[in-house]
Amino acid sequence: MDVGLRNGIFTFLCIALIACTGDDVGVNNQKIIGEWQVTAIHNSSPSGPTLGPLTGEIISIIFFQNGTFEGTTSANTFGGEFSATDTTLFIEEMITTEVADTMFGQAFYEAFEGSRSADTGFSEFELSFQDGNQLNLEYQNFKFLGLQKQ
Repeated sequence: MDVGLRNGIFTFLCIALIACTGDDVGVNNQKIIGEWQVTAIHNSSPSGPTLGPLTGEIISIIFFQNGTFEGTTSANTFGGEFSATDTTLFIEEMITTEVADTMFGQAFYEAFEGSRSADTGFSEFELSFQDGNQLNLEYQNFKFLGLQKQ
């Protein structure tokens, strides 16, 4: 085989490999990928109440393999970019509509503000998985969002 042709094929394969693996950039923890529903929000003092959704109220979030996410509350939609390690979820960018939301929806958004790092500007959550289909996104040592895999 001609050296130029062989080098061309090698270059093509390298570019194809990079393009195919580019979707995985930043998402080291595959357990986060998929659709989740928020079942509980604890964003007050350590002894404060945990909020749950009202009957029929759903907050859902989908984490995609390519490092993006999207979701809905009762009144708004949101989306953005994230990355995840074995222990931490980083919400690097979040865009949302701004319609007045329910108390549960407001608490959801407050959790993202409350978990924002002064150093990075990202919302940072500690990941705590239980039974593969339960996930707590913990911040400030005692606050959390409880999620269930769909």
